Amino acid sequence: MLKIHILGGPGSGKTTLGQEIASRLHIPHYDLDKIGWKYAGQMAAGMDEIFAIARQPAWVTENIGLIWTDPLLYQADCIVLLEVPWPVAVWRIICRHIGKTLNGTNPYRTRLLFPFLKDTRRYYVDKVSADPSMAEAVHAYLEEHEGDGAKVADAEALLTCFEKYSCVIPLTADFVCMYLEKYKEKVFFVKNHADRERLFALLQCD
Repeated sequence: MLKIHILGGPGSGKTTLGQEIASRLHIPHYDLDKIGWKYAGQMAAGMDEIFAIARQPAWVTENIGLIWTDPLLYQADCIVLLEVPWPVAVWRIICRHIGKTLNGTNPYRTRLLFPFLKDTRRYYVDKVSADPSMAEAVHAYLEEHEGDGAKVADAEALLTCFEKYSCVIPLTADFVCMYLEKYKEKVFFVKNHADRERLFALLQCD
């Protein structure tokens, strides 16, 4: 029985990959965005569910977030990081938006698409080193939490840390790679179809 957590930017294919792995391995799949929507404004209640999922014997979880997802990163047997170029991501996001709008399943208004694309571009292209204040905040965080890969904090400590740093460290692909250093022994990078096939072989997906 395996525990797998998938990370990646918008349009990277987290949900598609998570559903496929869950189907092949016959284990539960959790889109953590749905937990966020369910407990909107009440993150402490959502953390209880995150810890409950982490304690289960097998699962596939996926999300873009960090810090509050540490219980899953800590318990995961494999952490999958999806890396796609920004042009690929933006094309997928637009196609997904149009498709869901046409079939009536899009929860987002069209006017929100362009701000979302702007934020998404920052995730893919911004570098920590390009912003001195961000670089300082990232250095402070990594120094403060050096060695945390060997343990996981309780819900209250995680939320305190998240609230402290989420406003000063924008979530970028660059920061994600730095953050995952403490879990590097179990991180698998997926950049293309060949990497996906190697991942399926590693997980022994039929």
